[in-house]
Amino acid sequence: MRSWRWAFAFDIKSLFRTFANFVSQKWPDPKEGSSTSLEPSFGGAVATYPHLGKFERCETPYDELMTLERLRALQDALLATPLAGWLIYDFQKLNPLAHTLLELPRDAHLTRRFFFWIPRAGLPTLIHNSIESGTWKALTEGLDLERVACRGHEDMTRALRNLLEPSDVVAMEFSPMGAVPYVSKVDAGTLEWVRSLGVEVVSSANLLQNFLEWSESDLAAHNRAVKVLLEAKDAGFKLLHERLKGGWMVDEFEAQQEILRVILEGGLVTDHAPIVAFGAHAADPHYAPASQGSATLERGQCVLIDLWGQEPGHPYADITWMGYAGTPSTEFMHAWEAVKTARDEAVRFLRQSWETFVLEGWMVDRCARDLLENAGYGEFFTHRLGHNLGVELHGPGANLDDLETHDTRTLSRGLGFTIEPGVYPFERGFGIRSEINVFMGEKGPRVTTPNQHNLFVLGDLEWEKVVYDGNA
Repeated sequence: MRSWRWAFAFDIKSLFRTFANFVSQKWPDPKEGSSTSLEPSFGGAVATYPHLGKFERCETPYDELMTLERLRALQDALLATPLAGWLIYDFQKLNPLAHTLLELPRDAHLTRRFFFWIPRAGLPTLIHNSIESGTWKALTEGLDLERVACRGHEDMTRALRNLLEPSDVVAMEFSPMGAVPYVSKVDAGTLEWVRSLGVEVVSSANLLQNFLEWSESDLAAHNRAVKVLLEAKDAGFKLLHERLKGGWMVDEFEAQQEILRVILEGGLVTDHAPIVAFGAHAADPHYAPASQGSATLERGQCVLIDLWGQEPGHPYADITWMGYAGTPSTEFMHAWEAVKTARDEAVRFLRQSWETFVLEGWMVDRCARDLLENAGYGEFFTHRLGHNLGVELHGPGANLDDLETHDTRTLSRGLGFTIEPGVYPFERGFGIRSEINVFMGEKGPRVTTPNQHNLFVLGDLEWEKVVYDGNA
């Protein structure tokens, strides 16, 4: 009995008295010293029940809670807009951006829908189901806000109507016509519900960007991750070169595992093993080698290595480098030069334009895409130019995209992203991609990874010459 979490101290008489009180629906007299409270408490206070003894309540189950600083930052983001406020909504993590914006703990036990109203000025309001009053009290402890508990959908509608004016323009996580699905997280029915109150709902896409900015420590962690990835990339090419030069077999999976070993030993984590692709496999942008059936490297094949990793809790680094087994063909070199030029032209466009006008993601994609189309490779450039980098590999911020979507989000200060043009002519037996990372700093775009200028030409020269030329 004493091993139980709730350590009861009682005798037979008090037990029978408790039972008698329960049957007669009579609670112990407060004059007897009871401090019984039905109010949820997470403060670790001691509650005394004379008929049961005493026990200590649990501490708050959450290590991190919402902060006043975050609420102020959410309101500050609205000041440069004409919006009445930001209506953040979620139901069972269908809108993961809500949890990021509100800094909710990953293990927050929330099973009912909620609205968090961030007004342009004034007191924030949380509208939630009354079942989760205790949870929300713990999560928002110490914050200056109004909490409105609702028993059902009619109560929630009344709460929203009392909060929103018919002429209000409010932001939510959706994208008109599904143009940017990365931020379109609120379901159509909920949008209908909110709009039925007479308000105009607009996308929060650009507001979100304010909360994806890298800190100085994020940038430092990203730079350290880049260094590890470059070492891993060299380790992979070295294995391939030495096996090819020695006349020994080596397959994609073996090279992948060598690269992954260096990544993990370097203290990084990754959501997936790297891509190592030979020949026509490189024409599949998301090819994944398997332990069985991976291709064996042969002379006359290209080698594509795409690898990524992060220090836990910090932004990813993500790079792609190219090699060739033996002397590259003229056809391959022509395509390689076109890809390099598109990459470098995108960087030049960023650097020339960031102070001139508001840069949107689609613009940079269009710059590189036009160049590849003019070079005859447009039909083989089958993906966007780049993706947002954050604590998620493919983050929710602005992408460089005018193909899969028309991304009109701003490439604002503090964001990171990739530039990775590629061409994938499968019938010609090769695929090419060159990937670098960019950080939008105070003084403009900064490339945080080396630009590959020369291929790693594998299997002939000494390794020291191969790696020197490949990294030159």
